[in-house]
Amino acid sequence: MTLILNNDEVQKALDPYECLAACEDGYRELASGKAVNRPTTQSYLPHPLPRSTYSFKSVEGGIAKLGVMALRITSDIVREEEVSGTLRLNKLPLAGNGKFVGLVQLFSIGTGELLAIMPDGLIQQARVALTSALGVKYLARDDCSTLGLIGTGDQARAHFRILTKIRPISKVKVYSPTCTHRQEFARAMEEECGIQVQPAATVSEAVEECDLVCTATNASRPIIMGTFLEPGMHYNAIREFEVDESVYTRCDVIAVHTRFGGVFHYLPPHQHEDLPGVRREKPRDWDQFPEISDLVSGRAPARVNDKQVTFFLNNIGTGVQFAAVGYSVFRRAQQMGLGKDVPTDWFLQDIKP
Repeated sequence: MTLILNNDEVQKALDPYECLAACEDGYRELASGKAVNRPTTQSYLPHPLPRSTYSFKSVEGGIAKLGVMALRITSDIVREEEVSGTLRLNKLPLAGNGKFVGLVQLFSIGTGELLAIMPDGLIQQARVALTSALGVKYLARDDCSTLGLIGTGDQARAHFRILTKIRPISKVKVYSPTCTHRQEFARAMEEECGIQVQPAATVSEAVEECDLVCTATNASRPIIMGTFLEPGMHYNAIREFEVDESVYTRCDVIAVHTRFGGVFHYLPPHQHEDLPGVRREKPRDWDQFPEISDLVSGRAPARVNDKQVTFFLNNIGTGVQFAAVGYSVFRRAQQMGLGKDVPTDWFLQDIKP
């Protein structure tokens, strides 16, 4: 049977600690040559709405220890918008009755069969925050008590929930360019997690005197400057676009999620200029930095003293993340009796591909 899950069921089956352990296993397997990733690819077509583009994204990865291969796809219409002087990409909910399309498909590497299909929304948020949590685990000081969080969207919420579980955070300072957003976020997260949350009027105010700093935004321009980072701080970013070049020279220890070297972008033939919403990473020699798998496996050193400034760039998503989190959700959903089983034979054929 093939298990079909919705987001409500994924939420019930998603245990942060089990998923974190699965991710850590996945990166160890990757370091030992027993896991595989395919770089993210995005294909684009023009869209009739102003400043908008159709984008199809896919990424895959497998982990031998877990016996699974995962394929994550999204089918989006994205629009460029300027908010408070910052250029952002917003996905438009045009599918069905104001919804989005994103799926994780889980396959058995033993038989090749389709094990599960689930929406990617909560898994996407969790896998980014869980990878950030591993960066914090290996690079941040053990006694971190104050978090400076830039962003108030879904990724910021996921990072708030997970990062405050792996370090003794007693206070969070949060910034968003929209005053009402940061105030509402502060009220909601303080009530949910029982941790003091203070809205900040500027990025620098949110970062000042914090032990741990995290940017979780969809900004297209740098947010954190090297001058913001104080001795002993750990900074965690979820995309390269948030980071000013001065951060790289300010930090003593730097690690990245992956050295894949970027996303592969595909546009229609003879498209001489990028469509709106195409974000190309800056050319950079990623080989100079260790990956998270190097930290997890002990192949690269982490923080050695409490004065160092450390930086983890959660730069590009990988399929191993979806394999680890997808597997953890799948197994727990089975144990909890969640979801709907449909005949696997629906997805099989007797014609050799």
